[in-house]
Amino acid sequence: MSLFGTEFIVGFLAIGVNYVSTFILPTTHLLKDPIQTLSVTVPSLLLGHLLLVMTANVLRGTPNRILRNIGYSLLSVVVGTGVLHALTILFGAPLTEKISNTVLFSAYLSIITIMPCFEVLTENVWLKVFIQHCPVSTPEIYAYTQAICSLSGAWVGAIVLPLDWDREWQAWPISCIISTYVGHSVGVVAAFVWSSLKKILGKKKSE
Repeated sequence: MSLFGTEFIVGFLAIGVNYVSTFILPTTHLLKDPIQTLSVTVPSLLLGHLLLVMTANVLRGTPNRILRNIGYSLLSVVVGTGVLHALTILFGAPLTEKISNTVLFSAYLSIITIMPCFEVLTENVWLKVFIQHCPVSTPEIYAYTQAICSLSGAWVGAIVLPLDWDREWQAWPISCIISTYVGHSVGVVAAFVWSSLKKILGKKKSE
């Protein structure tokens, strides 16, 4: 059984989409002007992941699901942005100051966390994967690790914010954006290792 299936291809394409949208396309630098940079990053990131949703469905031979998945994914990103915005404030982000920074970060995190799930999941297994924390199939593993590692990365990035180091990358939400990107990338690699070991060990048991 091939280790490089649709999930692998789409996962590593997602890393590229995230990198290009965050660090290449914006004409401004994230460290110098986070609002202007994220104003370009967020829409380009969303567009890139929508294209990945379409690509994943074509690779799986289910083009008839493209419009439905795009619709559900857009709705989920909007709802997710609102929920993450509220949670971000509860975890210590400014309530009224730098509200644009918080909204843009919430949208960035929502896209990177939610869209990969629509890119790899083919069945309605959200409760099983994220509530019961029981991913079994390769698509479930890729969805779970990308989402969990992205959220964990955002949390890790927030740790350095209150430290008195006086570095420009400590400005809200720069460190969280970078750590979210890194977290997602780690999630894709972790999913590949996890699913590969599962397939290899499963094959040995069946022999």
